[in-house]
Amino acid sequence: MSSGARGGPALGTRLGRRLLLLVAGAALAVAGLAGAEPPGAIRFTATNLVATAEGEFHDWRIVQATVDDADPGRSGVEVEVALASLDTKNRSRDEHLRSEDFFDVARFPTARAILEGFRLEGADGFVADVTLDLHGVSRTFPMRFRIVDREARRISGKVTLDRTQWGIGEPYTRWVPLSIRNEVELRVETTVPPSR
Repeated sequence: MSSGARGGPALGTRLGRRLLLLVAGAALAVAGLAGAEPPGAIRFTATNLVATAEGEFHDWRIVQATVDDADPGRSGVEVEVALASLDTKNRSRDEHLRSEDFFDVARFPTARAILEGFRLEGADGFVADVTLDLHGVSRTFPMRFRIVDREARRISGKVTLDRTQWGIGEPYTRWVPLSIRNEVELRVETTVPPSR
């Protein structure tokens, strides 16, 4: 169990429990909104020697959420992303990214992320263990989030992933100027609705 700033268990503080319940409870509220617009944005950045590409997945939703009031660290959230919804504002690049060279959306139309093991990190941050099932490969990694605006219930998180760990595209080589670097930054921003 992680420790808080004053040395006690982070999840044992009332503030810590409230912060984590805010996130997990709001995720449960979002999960009940069938057909609703995504409650935020999932964006990514990839680079090569020539350019930087910014992209976003426009179609994603929270499909399941479990809230453990007694121990928020045991709560969990499952997110589903429609990979064909990726958009880098360049039609030919988007079609290439959807092809078998990268995401292969014909074979792997969705990605699933399960967030669990929530734990506090400082006064306005938390970490979750994310298991990402993408392109037929499942891997787990920690992802850091921060509370951007408590009153507006806005949170954001980011992580840098090695796309080749999921078999996305060929590995980077410096001998090919257009070769995409293995590291891709993933950013999540969301406004958490109040529980209903």
